[in-house]
Amino acid sequence: MPTVIYARQGDLVVDKLLSPISGELEKAKQVTFAGDSSGHPHRIAGEVLLRKEGRRTLVRLSEPRTLEHGRAGGHKPVTLEVGDYAIMPLRERGDAVDRSVED
Repeated sequence: MPTVIYARQGDLVVDKLLSPISGELEKAKQVTFAGDSSGHPHRIAGEVLLRKEGRRTLVRLSEPRTLEHGRAGGHKPVTLEVGDYAIMPLRERGDAVDRSVED
């Protein structure tokens, strides 16, 4: 599934999918994502369609939504336009180790 990096909020990365998600998606409201290293919550308010695939969550938005950081004084909100996204904790590679990026 081809993607392009759309946004980053702390240790969470949002990839815009260049082709539509195939397969079943579930309705969900007030979706919360936890950053991998910090555990800080990141939320999308409102209803979305989604499916978990390992560490990433595939999300379809039928109207613009905002990804907000759940900690006071946290990262700026990110506007997500209509479309399909893959949202996942950001990982970095180096020193022969795969590790979480710290928020």
